[in-house]
Amino acid sequence: MKHDLLIAKVTLLLSATFVPAEESVPDFFARACADAGRKASTRTVIGADKQWLFLKAELDHLGTGSFWTKEWKEVSKSGTDPVPVLLALNEKLKALGVKFIFVPVPAKAAIYPDKFSDSVKMDGKVPSGNSTLSLSPFFDQLRSGGMTVIDIEQELKANRSSRGIRSYCMTDSHPTPWTCELIAKRVAGILSGEPWASKEAADCRLNFVRGEKANRSIKGDLIPGERRDSWKAEEVTYRSAGVRQGNRIASVLPDEQSSPVILLGDSHTLIFHEGGDMLMSGAGVPDHLQAELGFKVYLAASRGSSSQAQRQIYKGKDFWEGKNALVWVSSVREFTQERKWLKLPRLPK
Repeated sequence: MKHDLLIAKVTLLLSATFVPAEESVPDFFARACADAGRKASTRTVIGADKQWLFLKAELDHLGTGSFWTKEWKEVSKSGTDPVPVLLALNEKLKALGVKFIFVPVPAKAAIYPDKFSDSVKMDGKVPSGNSTLSLSPFFDQLRSGGMTVIDIEQELKANRSSRGIRSYCMTDSHPTPWTCELIAKRVAGILSGEPWASKEAADCRLNFVRGEKANRSIKGDLIPGERRDSWKAEEVTYRSAGVRQGNRIASVLPDEQSSPVILLGDSHTLIFHEGGDMLMSGAGVPDHLQAELGFKVYLAASRGSSSQAQRQIYKGKDFWEGKNALVWVSSVREFTQERKWLKLPRLPK
């Protein structure tokens, strides 16, 4: 009963259509996210479209608005500006001859704001251009410091639904396999032309392939526990990536410590890859990245914060020999919701 009352209150909030004259549309959307996150008593917030579920922590992040223009102690749980941390890491990696590629994964409600709130104006099947706040100015700070940043937000907005394939799951806090494959393609587009990558692919004895598109029913991590059995499963489209074994495609573990490519990240590197509560295996970012590059990578991942996954690359000098790229995939919510940004990895000098 309490849960149903909570849903009613949040739904009423999300259905508000009045935007004060002095408040911009993105600011109004940020305020709606902040209000919904603050009033939620669980990690799940049910959207205005009741088939769509959103993560409270992500709404808390969106509720900070243009966080990079504010005092970090006010908008960030860690109170730390992550920009100097990332730029310093970039410089240390550059000194080792390692290219740093950063892939921030957009918030689900920023791509599907209309599913979250009825107040979002639509331009055909796509939310109007100013419905949510763009993070481009923040990413420009990183780029101006010499970092390579892959911003997929506009691609996800433009392809919210293509021939029935969504970019985000309705019932899970993660993107769909389609987005995992997109991330892999964007990263490989930067690395594949490098001579070292071509040589590594030529020397690899594995013949990576992809399967045909298929559908699978899933129930995501945002379905309230007490309603999980009765909640309708959603269909996601995926392609397996790995090596062919008979009539099936077997996934290949991204565990090659000598690989020239390190994939560092949070659960966005595990979803559709690790199996179990990560929904399936063989269709996640690591799987498609290996298929795109033509060789195995080394995955260092954490189910929680991707900054915590840095512990897995606290390695000695031998580990870094032959390394050419570090790809960091992380939810944008970590900029404000991560409680403790780690010091830089103990990289060899």
